[in-house]
Amino acid sequence: MNSFRKSTGWALIVRGLLFGLFGFLVLFMESKTIYGPMNFLGIILLVSGGLYFTLSLMLRKSNKAWFFGLLWGLIDLATGGYIMLNMAKATTLFTDIIGIFAIVMGISILVSAFFIKGYRVFLYINSLVSLSFGFLILTNPTIGRLDFLVGLYALLLGMFVIYGGYALLTWKKKEGEQTTEITTEK
Repeated sequence: MNSFRKSTGWALIVRGLLFGLFGFLVLFMESKTIYGPMNFLGIILLVSGGLYFTLSLMLRKSNKAWFFGLLWGLIDLATGGYIMLNMAKATTLFTDIIGIFAIVMGISILVSAFFIKGYRVFLYINSLVSLSFGFLILTNPTIGRLDFLVGLYALLLGMFVIYGGYALLTWKKKEGEQTTEITTEK
């Protein structure tokens, strides 16, 4: 379980850095078209999908939850592949892709909060942010500077995911710890 936690922690940190970089590029990149950010999003999803897929296969004998990482990796690979192979169509679906992705992330994080007790509040906040941005992006595609919302969401998601990875790396199980009170009487 320790190797699974550490591997997943590093995978989350890499994924968070990639999404933070994507958010930074969307916010600050001077691009006349959306092809630049979409191309980078496709690459990010392919890299993180490949990372999760490979990691899950490596851990399938040592952990019962390996299937969830494999499923997430396949979803990322399929989405990244679709973006890279159908760039013109994907750019017209850009806001829908980001909005749906944010909602799926929010739901996934909410479900994981039921299983991870120590970071439940952090996961609830992360889920609420992802769901809010997803619904805002999907329901208001005509608001000005939608790229700002997408970039901001990607930066926030990157920070949350990096923190989650760091929390996994530094988490220590409290085995058999008991608090004892020392009382002295006079």
